[in-house]
Amino acid sequence: MKTNKILLKNICISCIAVVVFTIILEIIIRTTHLFGARISWVKPDPVTAYRFTPNATYWYLKENNHPIAGKINKYGWRDRDWSILKPVNTVRIAVLGDSFVEAFQVESNRTFLALTEMILNSDKKKYYELMNFGRTGATQTEELIILENDVIKFSPDAVILFFYSNNDIDEIAKTTDPDTNRPFFNISETGELLLDTTFHDSKAFKVKEKINWIKQHSIIISLISDRYNAFRAGICFKKNQEKYEMSKKIIGSLTLCTRNPDERYLKNYELNKRIIGKIAEFCLSRNIQFILTTIPIPPSYVPEEETKYLNRDKGFNSRYFEDDLEKYTISLHVEYIELVKPFKKKYDNEHIFLNWGNCEEWGHWNYYGHELVARVLSERLKQIFDR
Repeated sequence: MKTNKILLKNICISCIAVVVFTIILEIIIRTTHLFGARISWVKPDPVTAYRFTPNATYWYLKENNHPIAGKINKYGWRDRDWSILKPVNTVRIAVLGDSFVEAFQVESNRTFLALTEMILNSDKKKYYELMNFGRTGATQTEELIILENDVIKFSPDAVILFFYSNNDIDEIAKTTDPDTNRPFFNISETGELLLDTTFHDSKAFKVKEKINWIKQHSIIISLISDRYNAFRAGICFKKNQEKYEMSKKIIGSLTLCTRNPDERYLKNYELNKRIIGKIAEFCLSRNIQFILTTIPIPPSYVPEEETKYLNRDKGFNSRYFEDDLEKYTISLHVEYIELVKPFKKKYDNEHIFLNWGNCEEWGHWNYYGHELVARVLSERLKQIFDR
């Protein structure tokens, strides 16, 4: 009996010690952001896979040399709080895209959206409001869903969609996306787009739902989850790089820039365009101006990087997506904004790399990139809305 009491006492002491240690560790990591740890500011979503948690604070340290902190707005986007009712004498522009639009790599007042808005509002002729609906990993699938469920209630005058060939084509279909826990569009036998959200029935998604509360309250659990996700993403990236180096050929979606495109990615790209067409149709039917632009990849504006791909395939055309999508927008009777030429001119004249990192590892836009995009965007938007 005495032995049992001693054992129970030791167990209680051990449990208390573990709890105290965990609390102390939690406080230390929250205070110092050790290992780049941050409390999760996202939550699972049964339609779009995940969303930002409304009113959550964020702390981000990747690519930039200092952390970026701020607050998600009450609607669940990285922006200030908007009014549902559009202010009078205001041109309201909703911007759709992935992490380039989300732009956690720079302060919110230095994103291309904030800078474009500032430039446009400087002449006092009209008041412009640019709304950030960007989200990491979003393809045209999520962008169409977000447009229909989120954007439309704010009565935008225009919608700008940023297309990123380096990710959007790979991730638009289950056959090529390493992460299938997300929505996908399929095309029916009659040619209709059918939304598949069965991912929310998967074991992985249900686990995310169950641990979400503790992730948003424990920085330790958030850190473990981040490290696991980074590990999985790193494995996929490494495999692709090894495949690229071993094959001595261009692989993945960039094969579309060659004379011998991979049929899987060709099919994916047609689906990308089909959904873009659906987004344009949705906007035009509601008298909303639709504008498409493409996010430049370094081979399209850095000659040294383009040469590397030309050495792999003499038929490599770094402007394939820009030229093709510009033609596509003409057929849709919508606007297209060119970014590659200004990027190339900037690099040729000043030799300034506009992405974080370097050509070996493409990053998001750095401060120079955001400033250039803002300048180009503001000039074109003035032309469009001053007609």
